Amino acid sequence: RQLLASNTMRHHNGSKPLLPSSRGNPQQHQKQTVGTTTWIIFLVFSSCISFYVGVWVAWSIQPPGGDSAAVGSVKNDASSDELCLSAINGGGGELGKRVGDALQLKIDRALKIQCPSNNNKQPDQPLDCTRLCLDAIKGDENGDLGIKVGDLLDVKIKKALDEKKCTSLSSQDTTTKPRFPNSVSHFANGLVTINRKDMFDTYDFGVPINSGAENEDILMIYDSTRALPSDKDIAHAAQYSDDIPHVSAVDATANCETMNVMFVKNPGRRQCMAIVGGQYQGYHIQRWMRLVGSGAHGKIDASVPLKQVSRMTKSDGYDELLLPKTKHLALHREILMSYLTNLNDLQEELKAILTKIAINNTVVVMTVNKGQSELLLNWYCSAKSRGFDTSNVLLFPTDQFSKDLADGLGLATVYDEKLMHLIPSEEAARYGDNTFGMIMMAKVICVQLVNELGVDMLFQDVDVIWYKNPLEYFQSSERTNEFDVYFQDDGNRQERYAPYAANSGFYFVRSNERTQLLFRSMLYQGDLIFACRSHQQILISLLSETNSFAGLTVKVLSRDEDDFPGGYHYHMRKDFIRQMIKKENDPFIFHMSWTLNKVNKLEFMKQMGMWYVQETCVGKPAADIMSEASDASSGIAGPCCSAEAIITCHYRDKPSAVPCKDSPPKDKGQHSFW
Repeated sequence: RQLLASNTMRHHNGSKPLLPSSRGNPQQHQKQTVGTTTWIIFLVFSSCISFYVGVWVAWSIQPPGGDSAAVGSVKNDASSDELCLSAINGGGGELGKRVGDALQLKIDRALKIQCPSNNNKQPDQPLDCTRLCLDAIKGDENGDLGIKVGDLLDVKIKKALDEKKCTSLSSQDTTTKPRFPNSVSHFANGLVTINRKDMFDTYDFGVPINSGAENEDILMIYDSTRALPSDKDIAHAAQYSDDIPHVSAVDATANCETMNVMFVKNPGRRQCMAIVGGQYQGYHIQRWMRLVGSGAHGKIDASVPLKQVSRMTKSDGYDELLLPKTKHLALHREILMSYLTNLNDLQEELKAILTKIAINNTVVVMTVNKGQSELLLNWYCSAKSRGFDTSNVLLFPTDQFSKDLADGLGLATVYDEKLMHLIPSEEAARYGDNTFGMIMMAKVICVQLVNELGVDMLFQDVDVIWYKNPLEYFQSSERTNEFDVYFQDDGNRQERYAPYAANSGFYFVRSNERTQLLFRSMLYQGDLIFACRSHQQILISLLSETNSFAGLTVKVLSRDEDDFPGGYHYHMRKDFIRQMIKKENDPFIFHMSWTLNKVNKLEFMKQMGMWYVQETCVGKPAADIMSEASDASSGIAGPCCSAEAIITCHYRDKPSAVPCKDSPPKDKGQHSFW
């Protein structure tokens, strides 16, 4: 219309028209029409030729039905990084838009979290929210948004590639099929196996390693692709391969910034393990069982639903946890009130003694009552027979009889009658009875008192024999500050002792804030100790909790090693005992645990060549021993200690230093040990 208007105006003004008039020269009009038709035909043919040339080029690059060729191209000609970059740039469909949308969502959330609303903004303090988000993405002190965005990109890229690029690969090539579905990619993005012994050799978890580790593997699950091993082939196999790659512990954990370790075994039962991602981080394991009944009457019933149970519940359904009753609370309250009332005086007395006797800020701590007094005497006599220094031994007697005996041996003592008057003076009739539980409380008190004052200690029961000074092991340069606490392996693998199976009758403690927290917590668990009539399972549960809560490092000295044998070896490892009798191994100590009562304990020790006390001194007060002694200059040790082991046979089927074939069997139907 503008051209026609212009033409008309010029015509009226006497100028020549821009467009030919239909009323103009007919020959000129025909010539103009032919030229326009030629151009239209040329454009049509050019478009057709371009279309077919494009089809020919596309056919040459990728023939129809060439899915396998496409797979080969993805697999051989382009790395996954190139494919992902191409997809983000737009070549893979809508991935670029998805990633952009996801990033925008994350940035919006970050702005909402880190930038207060305009209503709260001070007019003279504008906030640069863009800068805050960029700082967060870079990973400075404003947060870990960069890590979250990176992980989000991993998930989004994997999902888009699954949907857009690899839908036809499942039937073609399993090495490009993801190991885990996208629905668990928020916590599972790769999987490898590691030899269990290799893992324990690389990372000392503190728990005793069970036999067969050389032939068994552990599973390592990666929650982020950035945590995968550095080797690209292994990383790819961890994500995609049918076969789970097997790698070394060092390589498997090279890129792990955090490693969560879980120990699992449920003997004789069909156990399932649920790893629940997307939740608030948990530091304990919930245990569910198909259980009917409770306590000692609990049992497994496959027909009932799963329900939560105590960690003390055995695999057969028997719950070994005994919760405190009113009487246990009252007894614990009375002891605790006495402890707190006399604490200042106790600490002052103890400080003076520790300053005097500690060697390298370390003491050996024991407690004893009248019923166990001959075992204390035996430990002292056996130690002196081998020339050990006992000047840094500190005894906490629970009665005057035991204090007098310790004084006669020249040992340092701390005795508070007001605190210890509730502890029975007789020995426990059997393991785990009420008297046994009360004596265990005395162990807790003496350890906590020394530990709180900043002194390292070796705590041991009195049924221990030294062959070498065990402090040399714990204070060696290779173990300086290696672990907070070391425990002898009890050998028992019941559920209630999991995961450490620590023996509470022989352990070394470095005094620090973590161990002080542990033993203060133990002190306030007295009601549970009285209810359970033992402090071993309570101590082990607190080891686990303090390890998780405060980073307490715990080392249990494995029963499969030779250095710290005990009752497990006596009853279960007769091959070890034979080597010990022949002096083919060289242990530091022997702890005669795993006995029903004191009578059995003494019989086993006597026939194993671990007894050094003259019978005339057993059960006698210190004053009577001294009054009968011909030479009082050496104290009680003179008339009571033998320089050589006094061996007496009792049972032919139990280990003994000499053949006891003429003795009766302890267990019916058992053959002679010799």
